[in-house]
Amino acid sequence: MSTFLETLEGRLQTLLEGTLDRIFYPGLSQNLSGQLAALIEHEMSSPADASKLAPDLIILRVSPDKLDTWQEHQAVLDEAALAVEKSWRQHGYHFRRKPRILIQAVPELRLNQVEVQTEYSAIRSVTEKTELQKINRVSEADQQPKGAFLIIDAKEHISLTKPVLNIGRRSSNDIVLNDPMVSREHLQLRADHGKYILFDLSTTGGTYVNNHPVQSTALKPGDVIRVGKTIMVYNQELPGQTPGTTVLPIQGGR
Repeated sequence: MSTFLETLEGRLQTLLEGTLDRIFYPGLSQNLSGQLAALIEHEMSSPADASKLAPDLIILRVSPDKLDTWQEHQAVLDEAALAVEKSWRQHGYHFRRKPRILIQAVPELRLNQVEVQTEYSAIRSVTEKTELQKINRVSEADQQPKGAFLIIDAKEHISLTKPVLNIGRRSSNDIVLNDPMVSREHLQLRADHGKYILFDLSTTGGTYVNNHPVQSTALKPGDVIRVGKTIMVYNQELPGQTPGTTVLPIQGGR
């Protein structure tokens, strides 16, 4: 990869990591900047490169469940698009239109899966594909799982009542674990459409759900979370379930 692309990739990662890695999951900014740099490298080596015409549309394909959250951070993506434009122009390229980053919901994509495409605006539908897709905003009450709680080491019962919960050894966390093998900021729970999504915060010891190492996963009643020497059992109310019912931990793997 050329020095130009390496510089651009680093610039994009710096722009995105403060927001995307915090809002979605650690490492997303590196993933996106790497994908985009690879696409630009492919464009530069294609026959169309002789005209010095660069693609002006960058499409981020995401899960419909995450579309609303992506749209809330369009300003960060606009800044990234500007960085791409400046880099291209410094190397003699031009555009049909001012470059933009658009969000496209793709039903078949997994919750945290993101794909990147580049295209030229002239070959896309003006009325549909060049506009951001809009969806009704889900209220915080609908996002929050009902009756969710953790049982820690079979003795401590903690209700989960916030949309974002930080768990770790640091005293400022929402749930503090007195376990020397747990990182200061070990994991995060985020409410999303009636369930909690667990994110490991790039810890050394890792996070295990039902004995499997995970980076991120949607929790379901009975899931057993292990960090360090601490065991946590997750539960929440499900539709049709009697309030207060505790689902027993599952046996074996997920």
